Amino acid sequence: MVLYSMTRILIIIHLLFIPLYSDGSLYALKGGLLAHSTGPVSSGKEEGVDIHMELLFNQKFLSAYLSLGANVNLNGDTSFLYTGLTWESRFLKDIHLGAFVGFAVHNGEIDSNKEDKRQFGMRILFRTALDIGYYLRDDVSLNFMYEHYSHAGLFITRNQGNDNVGLRLSYYF
Repeated sequence: MVLYSMTRILIIIHLLFIPLYSDGSLYALKGGLLAHSTGPVSSGKEEGVDIHMELLFNQKFLSAYLSLGANVNLNGDTSFLYTGLTWESRFLKDIHLGAFVGFAVHNGEIDSNKEDKRQFGMRILFRTALDIGYYLRDDVSLNFMYEHYSHAGLFITRNQGNDNVGLRLSYYF
């Protein structure tokens, strides 16, 4: 049921932004697959694969692109919707480097003491991400991405956080 709801939200978000593809409002469309709860900081308990989608808008703030994205976990574990700022650079002609900082909302556990689920402590979390990749063409890159969700220990509530790693393809308009 949760997977079905999150998938519907992802499809609705995509359909709402179709007019932006043609009018120049979008800078990039990114999508891929991520290994859920796999990473150097917060691994384990949950598992599976996340379908990842992200939109970068042409509007900039602090030299960064405004971003909106989602990860839908295919195993029924925690899924995320997020927004924030993405900085991107191109090095040595074909190398892509990117960084993201922002906020996310999730459908996972907050503090239920379920042993097989991550306990996030809050519904709204910080999201940070890094990616490195290679430009296959001027308008397409393949990237390895790492992302982390957490409330950074700023609150007394539980904070198990979550890491995801994987590959995504980026298309630049």
